[in-house]
Amino acid sequence: MKRDEPLDLVRRLYDAWNAGDVAGAARLLSPEIRWENFGGAGAVTGREGLQTTLAGGSSGGTWQMSPMAVDVLVGVTEHVIAFTRRRGQGGEVERVEVWTLRDGAAVHYRGFPLERGLDVLTETTGSRRLEAVCRGVLAFNRGEDEGWIERFDRETLWPLQRLDDVEILADTSAALVISVAERREAGNPAGPQYLVIAFEGGRARRASGHATPDEALAAARAA
Repeated sequence: MKRDEPLDLVRRLYDAWNAGDVAGAARLLSPEIRWENFGGAGAVTGREGLQTTLAGGSSGGTWQMSPMAVDVLVGVTEHVIAFTRRRGQGGEVERVEVWTLRDGAAVHYRGFPLERGLDVLTETTGSRRLEAVCRGVLAFNRGEDEGWIERFDRETLWPLQRLDDVEILADTSAALVISVAERREAGNPAGPQYLVIAFEGGRARRASGHATPDEALAAARAA
């Protein structure tokens, strides 16, 4: 993957933040980046919003870093949807964080509580498919079998430890075409897999794997 592709850029941004490298994270942001948080007082503009938005708090003028676990990244054209967890004063906080990328930099951030963020995905797309894929993969990566099987028939499961860097390639009348980077046992390299996920209503009924994105797109069009 090229370093300036959206999924890779957002992963590097979180890696920098979690390593305490605020300057490194800031270099991945547009100087005019816009920050918006659900329920917040208003939008913040500029790289200084990185501190305002992602820092856990301040004490004596020193920002206290608040590392985040990233459960899955989902790419949709120029947007990356990050499902994150962060330890707060009241316990663990789950978030949906939507980044918009242009010209190799993040230009817009929107942060939501988990459920509200998933609702926004459905409202934006007019379909529950993206929400279903996100919920299913999120549950799979967290080892929550019931959450996965609730939205995906057992025929769609495959024996992987984790699904990384999900990218939505196409949305046809009957299916979503996605790519995933699969991670098996330790020491085995991750590799891309291209899947056609067929839906009936908001539930995934089956998934077929393909060697290339062109093969997957052709299979989806023929379905």
